[in-house]
Amino acid sequence: MKKEKERKNWRENLVTSLEVPGDLAMKETIVTLTGRSHAVICNYKSILRYQQEEIIVLGFRGKVAIRGKRLMIPKYTPEEMQIHGMISEIVME
Repeated sequence: MKKEKERKNWRENLVTSLEVPGDLAMKETIVTLTGRSHAVICNYKSILRYQQEEIIVLGFRGKVAIRGKRLMIPKYTPEEMQIHGMISEIVME
């Protein structure tokens, strides 16, 4: 457990000294919500589920579930995806 903590501190120190954004360096999934009808997800691996009422995205450190009605993905690239629809809930799993 001590080695794991040291490795994490080493990584954080490296990111800080190189002035790299932490979310990018640590492969954190970024969810940007604009109102209740538009979301952008960055830093993800794949789409696990794509239905009109639920979209589940696999990130590098967990899953992101977006729930609502009439959900769709109008734009999808390896770096980011846009989700439109009536978003009612976002859950980080």
